[in-house]
Formats: sequence, structure tokens, C-alpha cells
Amino acid sequence: MKPLTAFLFALLTSAGMAAEPSYTCNPERGCREERGPTYDIGRGATLSLPSGWRFFSYPTAPDPIMAGLREIRAIKNGMVIAITPFPNIDKRVFSESQLCEFVSKSGGQYVKQSKEQAITPVSMSHSDVVGCHVSFTAANDGEKPFAALPNRRHASVTTFAISYKYIIFSVTVVSEQMPDDDYRAAVKSIQQIQ
Repeated sequence: MKPLTAFLFALLTSAGMAAEPSYTCNPERGCREERGPTYDIGRGATLSLPSGWRFFSYPTAPDPIMAGLREIRAIKNGMVIAITPFPNIDKRVFSESQLCEFVSKSGGQYVKQSKEQAITPVSMSHSDVVGCHVSFTAANDGEKPFAALPNRRHASVTTFAISYKYIIFSVTVVSEQMPDDDYRAAVKSIQQIQ
């Protein structure tokens, strides 16, 4: 039950943000800048991004259960993809509806400041990936009401909960601008994690 509790806590408090690594890669903190377009995001799960993204990974907690898992940050033109992995210790099977419930609860904090004024979970499952996401945009152009990442505010936010082979990924995609083609491509890339 502890991993599930930790995962829910992370989603509910900060849309999957543990310690927020810098937007620059600091090797002294264990950062590695990865080369793409396809990246291993943990224990065989892969993410393919369009060109132009800088992709960093940082070590997770020094616990044997976290072996092979790293915090991920991908950055491009005011957009950030933040991926936080959690091991599913008790190997619980999560359904789309459970993951949609998780992201709906975590997204509740954004509803009042959003154009959508509602939570609309979107299921995204294929092969070994089970997931769900919710998206929000600022009510007005020029506003940045969403504090999905520590010490930063954004105009667009999409939060995912993804279960893959006994790992739970909390993924947040944010942009300083209203959703554009690059933002939509980033969200689509997360939907296609395999």
C-alpha cells in the first residue's frame, strides 16, 4: 500500500513533481543529457519525441527498489515534460478507471483557473501501457495560472498517470503558452509511450 500512497500523494500535491531538477543538466547532481529521438524512461518503457527537445535524466532516491529509474525532464521553447517514476512494489494491476480517478483528483486544483472549467479524463492504453490524462488551459491569453512545477507558472498543463510493467509514471507536460502544435505533439508522444 505504501507505493500507492506515495504515488497518490505526489499526484495530489504537485502533479508528479518530486524535487524539481534544474532546466540545465548538472553532472555534479548525477544529471545525464540523453540523445534521442527515442529515450528509455525506465525499465524498458520508451518515449519518442519530435526534434528540438533537450532531454535530461537525474538519479532517483538511492533505494534498491528504484534501481534503473530516473527523474526525467525534457525541455523545448517554454515547454517541459516532467516524468517521475514510482515502483509498483506489490505489483498491483491498475485499470484505466483507477488511473483516470487519480489524475482527476490531481487535476482538480486547476479547474477554477482553466478555460475548461471541468475535468475530462482521457484514457490511453495500448499493449502493456495503461494510462489516463487530463488537460487544462488558461482562461485568457497571457495568463499563467498553473503552478504544476515548483517555482514556475504555465498557461497549459496536461497530467498523466501511466502504469507499465510494475512502474507507475507520473507525467506532467506544461507550456508557458497556450497549446500549439509543439505542445500537442508532446502530449501525443506521451500517449504513445511503449
